Amino acid sequence: MGFLSGRFRAFFSLIAVFALLNIYCSSSPSPGEVEGKGGKIKLRFTPEVGAVSKYKGSHTKEMNFYGLDIRIVNTYRVVHSVKSKTDKGSIIRIKCLEQDTKMVKDGETQTFQSPVKAVGKTIEVEVSSMGEVESVKGFIPGLSKDELKNFAESWFFELPEEPCGIGESWRKEIDDSTETGVAKGFALLTLKGFESKKGIEVACISGSVEVDVTGKTGRGTIKGIQRSTFEAKIAMEGGYLVTASIKSEMKGKMTGINPETAKEETRDIATFSHDKIEFIE
Repeated sequence: MGFLSGRFRAFFSLIAVFALLNIYCSSSPSPGEVEGKGGKIKLRFTPEVGAVSKYKGSHTKEMNFYGLDIRIVNTYRVVHSVKSKTDKGSIIRIKCLEQDTKMVKDGETQTFQSPVKAVGKTIEVEVSSMGEVESVKGFIPGLSKDELKNFAESWFFELPEEPCGIGESWRKEIDDSTETGVAKGFALLTLKGFESKKGIEVACISGSVEVDVTGKTGRGTIKGIQRSTFEAKIAMEGGYLVTASIKSEMKGKMTGINPETAKEETRDIATFSHDKIEFIE
């Protein structure tokens, strides 16, 4: 499961990266289900066919890789359009409008061409009324099947199964795998309160995540623990996410061939990341 929408997934590129919270926003959401019982709310979303929404997101990752301090910043702007309804939920088309990647190595910005070529590409995602990604169709150059699903899930949000009130918490178990890695752990989430954001009445949810991750990269195998904290603001009418922020830290060990010595070695590694998603219109 993801940022309450899909799944917390293990995703590995240069080193282990935790796949983040899954988000959905609609510029024209239907009322969905919002029921008040004893101060509790139950959120669902059923976006209207034809609704169009724009989003921006960024992922900043910092790491020390064989003695080099590296920071990579990926930014995206995408548009969602609701194509049709299904028995499970809705078919959403996601098109990437803009993409930018920057790399800073030891304090110097360097030209970096991302292997992912998403601009102009469109994928179709089936999303349940709970916000869970059921299937993904399409192709983005540079992304494997697992990575494509991770990309899709990063824009959707899974709503709580049961009605909840302010101060109530719930737990999500995480047990997921991809072609290159496995993540097992849990997330703890709490409904903190209600407020207005961008003129939208939202429910404020915060939480923490802890997972054990193992995986393979082009440089070797990785084992470590990823800890994350996050905040999300979800529209009470429609159940779509208005803003989200997650900060993560992964510490562990990597075993592989040192490119400088051509010998196998095990060394400590650490990565830090910050992801942000914001509904534009």
